[in-house]
Amino acid sequence: MIFKLANILLEDNDRARNYPDLYCRTSSPIPACKDDGSFILFPYSQFDFATFFNALSVKKWRRYTVVRNVGVHLEISGKAEVTFCRLDATMAAPKRTVLGSIEVDSEAFSEIDYDFVGDDDADMLAFELVTYGMCRIKNSFYYAYVNEGDVRPVELALSTTTFRQEEFILANIDLFKKEIFGCQDDIAQHFTMLVIDNGRTLDAETLSGDGVRVFPNKNVGGAGGFARGMIEAMRLEKPATHVLLMDDDVQISTESLKRTYQLLSIVNDEYKDSYVSGAMMSYERQNEFHEDIGWVRNDGLYGPIKASMEVDLLENVVANDVIAIQKPNRYVGWWYCCIPVETIKRIGLPLPVFIRGDDAEYGNRGATHIITMNGICVWHLTLALKYRAHLERYQVPRNSLIAQSTTGVYAHVDFMEQFRHNFQLDLKTFNYDSAELSLMALEDYLKGPEFIMEDCGEEVLKKTTVKNEKPVALDLIEDDRVDQVVVDPRMLYDNPPRSLFQRLVDYLFYNGHRLPDFLLRGDLAVIPWDGWFYPSGSVRMHKEVLAVTKDGKQGIVRKMDKRRFKELNGRYKRLMRRYERDKEEVKARYAAAREEMTSEAFWRKYLEI
Repeated sequence: MIFKLANILLEDNDRARNYPDLYCRTSSPIPACKDDGSFILFPYSQFDFATFFNALSVKKWRRYTVVRNVGVHLEISGKAEVTFCRLDATMAAPKRTVLGSIEVDSEAFSEIDYDFVGDDDADMLAFELVTYGMCRIKNSFYYAYVNEGDVRPVELALSTTTFRQEEFILANIDLFKKEIFGCQDDIAQHFTMLVIDNGRTLDAETLSGDGVRVFPNKNVGGAGGFARGMIEAMRLEKPATHVLLMDDDVQISTESLKRTYQLLSIVNDEYKDSYVSGAMMSYERQNEFHEDIGWVRNDGLYGPIKASMEVDLLENVVANDVIAIQKPNRYVGWWYCCIPVETIKRIGLPLPVFIRGDDAEYGNRGATHIITMNGICVWHLTLALKYRAHLERYQVPRNSLIAQSTTGVYAHVDFMEQFRHNFQLDLKTFNYDSAELSLMALEDYLKGPEFIMEDCGEEVLKKTTVKNEKPVALDLIEDDRVDQVVVDPRMLYDNPPRSLFQRLVDYLFYNGHRLPDFLLRGDLAVIPWDGWFYPSGSVRMHKEVLAVTKDGKQGIVRKMDKRRFKELNGRYKRLMRRYERDKEEVKARYAAAREEMTSEAFWRKYLEI
C-alpha cells in the first residue's frame, strides 16, 4: 500500500512570510490561492524545496520505521520542470545529486508520482521546480510503499499543561479543531487534545468538544499537570497508545503532529518504545533551532546536545538531521515529547517535583531511544528561558538530587559539584539571595520524600520567587556611577586567565569579603547578571558591581555585605556537614518511596481526582 509520510508544507501565515526559506527557497513569493488551497508559483522562477520542512529525512525514516522505497506525489498546474535529488552531508557543503526530472505542461492540475531510485544510502531527498509560466501546487506529499500488516494502530493524545496562558492555548485549540479534526488525514479520527488547566481560568465546558477536553486542575506545576494528562489519556474511551506532552506557551504547525502520527504508525520493532522529540525553535526568531535532545553533564549542568543554528540554511538543515547523538544521560524536553503509553505503564508516572527537571528525569528513566526529525517542532518563547534564580538555584539542584536518589538516574553525575560552584559564585558576585536559594534547595532535599509528597509546590514557588533579582533599565538606576561605566555586551563574558597569585587571593579572601574596606575599590565593576559566569577579573577587589543582562540594556547594583556573607557561609558549612552525615539515609528513603510516588494511586490522591 502507499503510505503518506509527510505533506509538502506551505503555509499562509506570518511565519511563512517572514521566514520563507524554512519552506521553499526562491526569489519569488508563494501566495496562497484561497479557492482551492493551492499555492501560486510565479513564472520564470526557481523553487527549491530542500528545506527544513520539505526535504525528506529519508535516512531516519528508514532507520526508525519499516520504510524502504519512497516517492513523492505532486499536483501541479502550469508549465514547469521538476528535478528530483538526494542530499548528502560532506565535510564541506551538502552534496546535491540529481536523480531525475519530469516536465509538466497543463492548465489543469497534473498528478506526478516519482519513485526515488539510487537513494539507498541518501541522507535526505528533495525536489525543485523551475516554472516557465504561472503555476500552482497543492495536495503534495512524500510517500512509501509498506505492507498493510506493518501499520500499527495509533491513538495519539496531546496533553498540554497551562497556567493562565490563554493567548496561546485558545489559539492552539482553534488551530487543532480546524487543521487536525477538520482534515481528511487518518489522524483526525485518532487524536485527542487534553488541556490541563492548572490556573482554572478556562471555560472547560465551552471549550471541550470536537476532540478537545479541558480539565480544571490544582496548581501542581508542570509535573502534576502532565501526570494528570497521562492519567486522563489512559482513561479515554479509546485509550491512548501514545501521549504527546506539549508546553502551553508555544506555536505549532499541525504538520508536526501529522508527521509524528505517521511515524508512530509504521515504527519498526527496534524503535517502537522510543520517545519522539520535537525541536524547540525560537518564537521570536522563528528560523532559530535551539534544542531537540538535552543531556546532563557529569558536573551537573543541563544543556542541549546540539548547538543553536539557523535552519533556513541548507547546510544546517542537513547537519541537524545527521548529527549522531552519543551523549549519556539524555532526555527530551516536555515542550514536545511523545511517549508510548506502554512505557508509562512500565516505569510509572513523573515525580511530584512541581517544576524543572521532571522531563529530564522521566526521559532518563524511560527512553530506550529518542527519535528526532526535521519538520517536527514547536516555536517556544525564548523569554521563558531567561535566567531565573528561583528555578536554577532552588528547583534544579533540589530536583536533581531527588531524581538521582529516587529513581537512580544520572548515576555518575556529581550534582554537589555544581551546587558548591553556584553557591560560591553567588557570594563572590554579591548575589546573596541567590546563594540562599541554593541552601534552601539542599535543606529541603534533606527533608526526604515526605516533603515533596505533600502538595506544597505552589507555596514553595511563592517563597523562592521573591528572592529573584529584578534588573531594570540602566537609565532608571539612581546611581551617578552607572553613567560613567562603559557597558558593552560583547565584552561581558571576556575574562582573562587568572594567575596563580590571583587565584590564591580570590580563594583566601573570598573576593574581598575577608579584607578591610579601605583595601577595596569604590567604583562599579561591570559583570554579567545571569548566574553562570564568574567574572573574576572584573569583580576582584570591588565593593560594588553593576550586574548587566546579556543584551546590555538592564542591570542592578549589588553591594558587598560582609555580615550576610558570614551568615550564609556559616550556614553553608553546617549544612554540608549535615549532608555528609545524612546523605545515605536520606537517599535510601527516597528510593524506598519511588514506587508510591510514581503510582497512579498516589497521583490521584495528590491531584484530588
